[in-house]
Order: sequence, then structure tokens, then C-alpha cells
Amino acid sequence: AARQLPRHTQAVASGTQAQKNTQLRKAAPRAKPRTVAAPQRTTAGATAARSTTRAAVGRAKYEPATGTYLGAAIDTAQFTDGTDLTGKLSRSMQAWNRESGRRHALQLGFVQFPYDDGKFPTWNSDPRGWMTAEVFANAAAASGAAPILTLEPFGNPLQFSRDWKPGSASYNATQQFAQAAGKWGKPLFIRFAHEMNGSWYPWAEWTDKNKNMRRDPGEETGFTPDDYKKSYRNVALMFRRFAPNAALIWCPNSGLLGGERRDVFRPFYPGDDVVDWVALDAYERGWTLPMPGAKLWAGQFAHNLTHDAADDTTTPQNESVNFYETFAARKNKPFMLCETSATLSYRTDLNTLERGAMNNAWKSAYWNGNEYGWMHSVYGTTHFAKQTGQNLLYAIVVTFPRLKGIVWFQVAKREYIPTEKTVGDRKEIVWFDDAYTDYRVGGGVQENGDRSFAESEINLYRQLTTNPHFLSAIQP
Repeated sequence: AARQLPRHTQAVASGTQAQKNTQLRKAAPRAKPRTVAAPQRTTAGATAARSTTRAAVGRAKYEPATGTYLGAAIDTAQFTDGTDLTGKLSRSMQAWNRESGRRHALQLGFVQFPYDDGKFPTWNSDPRGWMTAEVFANAAAASGAAPILTLEPFGNPLQFSRDWKPGSASYNATQQFAQAAGKWGKPLFIRFAHEMNGSWYPWAEWTDKNKNMRRDPGEETGFTPDDYKKSYRNVALMFRRFAPNAALIWCPNSGLLGGERRDVFRPFYPGDDVVDWVALDAYERGWTLPMPGAKLWAGQFAHNLTHDAADDTTTPQNESVNFYETFAARKNKPFMLCETSATLSYRTDLNTLERGAMNNAWKSAYWNGNEYGWMHSVYGTTHFAKQTGQNLLYAIVVTFPRLKGIVWFQVAKREYIPTEKTVGDRKEIVWFDDAYTDYRVGGGVQENGDRSFAESEINLYRQLTTNPHFLSAIQP
């Protein structure tokens, strides 16, 4: 499904460090880089108490004792005929394992549940003849991974909250799906109605029909946060009952969103008893249209996990909800990045060479310890820093010790991309319609075009992830 995900980017032009800092503040005041501290702000006593509590209650389902699962979301749209779909998909997953030099413990897939016409798929059949959940799950298992099934309620999501009773379409379909998933019996993750806090899905509070990145009268969907929580709980409890092999993921979108300032997380939290893993989808796409020569602020990734749209950009403190601290650290829950990547391939305002160089830099460049690409931010560890001598502003093991799974969105597709452009003394929303967005490590900037940076990006991915911290198999 097409996503309209604004990303706040800290673009820093070339020059002295003082010039860079000035340009950073002007280009992206939301950054407030000096306020992004390590999220684990606890005393030694509190840390000890937390550790004792955790030892008493044990780990969440499939939570590794140490380390972070490697995950991938590969393109499944290419597999459209009904011949050996499981084998084809599994071979595609294994091909990425070979190319990247690492087996991936997680594979992310999507199931429209139901379609926009109201028809539900089952575990092993699909009303439109698309790939089934069973096919995806078996392909993932054959590649050595556990599947993450994203259930997307495109057809009347209100039925999961207001018409949920034995005999209703949503109740019966969910029960049958959960029973089949339980009979399948292997490790499985269920992610229901993700990115509910955005403005692009029918299970959100509103959809940005006017394409101005703010909520206007008449854009409400009627699906309230209370509807979402009730819907999530209904689905989750069905899997609790019939599929004990399924871990449940609650996954909003990163809180740097368009629209008015509001709490974009807590109103949607469905309850500790139905959430095994907390998660975010967080992308970097150059929200402020950085130009050639710009560099990515190394703190942007950490900022996305600790700030949201309620933050007042004119003050030094963080007025918003710190997602990582609130839902992962304080609740002692494992945290997963269910979707992440970076791309500037949609930037048709730049020529092909400029676009290619910037796209590569935004993913994989290293300029200094305060400016580096998204891959360094997402996968950068102290192990990597010692190996390479590349200092990192934030190493994930230190800053986000509850980060237990990372899924890179290894897909190229067409989307509608909103950005922000400064015109004189005002800002305007600029859309890139039906734009080619290549999120892949080793991707390009033109559909079926040159991928001249593929080798260097894949080599960096291999270098970043080849250490004992990253796990290639699910721990029971």
C-alpha cells in the first residue's frame, strides 16, 4: 500500500562546524540536537530494580536474551502466478541472505484483512489470487526466518470494534485465521493495523485528502483511537486463544508527522496484556529537500525514536512523548523497528547524477562522528566503531539496549511523497506524485536503471551487521 510518510531531515551543508551547526538549526529546528539524550535515564538503583523485576517476570515471547534480530522486507509483488510461489519467494529471501552475507531472522509480509471490498482471505486462500499467508510463512521458515504478518484492515475497520461478535464476518475470519496460524505451529509475529497514528490508512483517525499535511474538517474517518484499541484487543485476544506461537506487535509510525501537535502514541496503546513487542516504522527521506552537498545529522535516527509531533521546536526541552523510554524502557518490552530505510530516489528536481550521489550518501556515507548516513545510525554498534575507527554519535547498543529487532525495507516501488520547501519567509508542502522510491540497500534512482552504488552499500551493510550482536535465528 502506498504510504505518505513525512520525514523531518536535518540537512547540513558543507563548511566549518560552526557554519554547519547554524545551517542545521535553520534547516530543521525540530532537531534540537542537544536535547537528544540516551533514553535510559535511570539511577543505578532504578536500573538494578528494573533488572531484578525483569529476571522475575522473564522475557517476552521470542525476545533474545542479548542481541538484535536482523530482518528484511523483500518485494513480493513480483510473485503473481500460482506456480511454486513458496519456492520462488523463499529463494528470493535466500538470495538476499547470500548477497548481504547474513541470514535474516525475520521476514516481513503484508495481508489485506479484509480487502477494500470487504472480502477476507484465509490462512491458505486469497479471494484475489494473491500470495497467501501460508505461502509467505512457509517461505520465510524455509529461508530460516520467522514471518511477521502485517494484517491490514482496508475494508471497514470499524467492524473489528463495533460489529465484533460470534457470527460476524470479522470475528469468524479472525478466528479461522488465528486457528490456522496456531496449527502451523512455528514462531510467528502478528502486526495488526500498523501506523494507525498517521493520515494515510482507513484505520487512522483522518486521511489527508487535501494533501496539505494538516487535519481539515471532513477528513475524519470515524475510526477513533478507542475504536483502534478495541479492534487491536479483539484481534490480539483471538490470537492469544488460538495461536500461542504468535507474538503480538504494536507498531505506530514514527511520531514526526504532519497535522496539529498532539499525543500521537499513548491514545492508541491497547494495553500491556496484548502487546509482546512495541515497534515503530521510521524512514528517512529528506523532508526539507536537502540539496547536493548536504549531510545527514547523525542524531536524526535517535531523535525519531525519542520525539514526536507534540514537541515545541522553539524550546530546548522535549515536550513530546519519548516513545522508546515510555513504551520500551519503562514497560520492559522488547522494541523492534518493523520498517526502516532511507531514500532520495524520488527527487526528480535533481538530475540523475546528483540524485544518485545523494541517495547513496543518505544511506551509507560517513563524514564524521556527527554526520553519517542512515545505515550507520540504524546498525551502528561500538563493535563496528572499534573495528573501523569511525566514531558514532549514538551507538544502538548503548543508546537503545531494548532494540531487539530491525527490519530493513528492501523494496523499490512508486509512492506519493510529501516534502517541505521554504519559499521566501514561508514553508510549502511539495508532493512528488507517483515517484520512484527505492528503499533497497544497493538500490538505484531510476526504475530498471543503473545501480552503480550497489556494491558499496551492500558491503557496508555486511560490515555493519557482521558481528555477534546481530542475530540470524529466532530464540525460543
